[in-house]
Amino acid sequence: MGFGLLFFACFLTYFGALVPAFSVYFYVVGSAFMLYALYKLSNQNKLFFVSTIITLVFLVLSIVIVGLNVFAMSASIVYRVLVYMQTVLAPSLLIVVMASIFVIAKDVELRKIQGWSIVNSALILLSMIFEIVSIFVNSGEAVARLGLVWIVLRVLYSAFTLVILFNCYARICYEDDLEMEKSTTGMPVFDTLNRMFDKATKKNGNDKKEGK
Repeated sequence: MGFGLLFFACFLTYFGALVPAFSVYFYVVGSAFMLYALYKLSNQNKLFFVSTIITLVFLVLSIVIVGLNVFAMSASIVYRVLVYMQTVLAPSLLIVVMASIFVIAKDVELRKIQGWSIVNSALILLSMIFEIVSIFVNSGEAVARLGLVWIVLRVLYSAFTLVILFNCYARICYEDDLEMEKSTTGMPVFDTLNRMFDKATKKNGNDKKEGK
C-alpha cells in the first residue's frame, strides 16, 4: 500500500504544483497523503523516516501558506519567504525519497530502480540549480529561458518519479506487506497499471528467450 499511495500523493503534489492558481492547495492535499504513505514505509529504512519528518514540516508550512492566502496576506514579505521555502523544500524532500528508494532497491537487488533514483536525483538537483541561478540573473530574457528549462526539468523529474514509484509498487514486496501477495489491490487504477506492467515484462521476457 505504501508505494501505491505514494505514487498518488506525488502526482497530486508535484503535478498539482505546476498549476499556479491551485498549487498551494495541491501542496497541502498531496503532502498529507505523502505523510501517511511515507509513515507506512518508515520502518523499511531510516531515510524513509527522515522523509516522513521533512514531509510533516512541509505539510505544516503548506497549511500556513494557505491560511495566509485565504486571509489575503499573499502580498506580505512573510508569505513570499514561506513560499520560497516551500519551493526549495519540495524538491529537497523528493531527493530524500529517491535516496530512500535507492537503499531499499539495493536491499532487494533491483539495480535498474537504483540507477533511476540516481538519475532522477540529478534532474532534481539540476532543476534547483537553474532556479537559484535565475534569482541572481538581471536579464529578463535570460530569466525567461532559465525559467523554461526549470519547468521542463520539473515536469521530467515529476514524471520520472511516478515511473520509479510504480516500479517500486509493482516489484518490491517489503516486509509485512501482505497486500503485495494478492493479485489485486482493490484500487482499479493500480490494478490496471499492474496488469499492464506484468504484461509488458512477460512480453520482454519472451522476446529475450526467442532471441537466444
